[in-house]
Amino acid sequence: MSLRENNQRVTNPGGSIELLEITNPGFSEPMRIANNSEDVASQGVTYVGVNFGFTLPEDVSGSAPRMQLTMGNAGTSITDELERITPGSITMARLIIIDRSEPDVQEKVFKMPISSVVCTPSAATATAGWDEIMRQAAVKQIANQHTLPGIF
Repeated sequence: MSLRENNQRVTNPGGSIELLEITNPGFSEPMRIANNSEDVASQGVTYVGVNFGFTLPEDVSGSAPRMQLTMGNAGTSITDELERITPGSITMARLIIIDRSEPDVQEKVFKMPISSVVCTPSAATATAGWDEIMRQAAVKQIANQHTLPGIF
């Protein structure tokens, strides 16, 4: 049965699990986290069991919506990987929804960029939203007398 069919049943035998895959060019490998108390294997990849949650964005006029991602930091190596983030690079997250009874079937996948990560001894919090990417310059090198003196 699919996740939708199981969720519409009166008794859902398994429920759903949220998987989070965070990538950055500075990471040794993608950070894979399962919103579960135990590790979860999906499509041959193991996701480490760490509880995480999202604070949904507020509807504020004049600003882009931003969502907060919070995950536990105690006893994990999340901080070690986050310190490897390359400055100026884009950190992307994939939120994957799976059914416990069929962990290899990814029912929904959401992609989002992550920015402004803050770590405390107990939790790591990141802001997720498209605002920083949308505000970047379309051209990385601007032509002026300092960068391209021969054309002026």
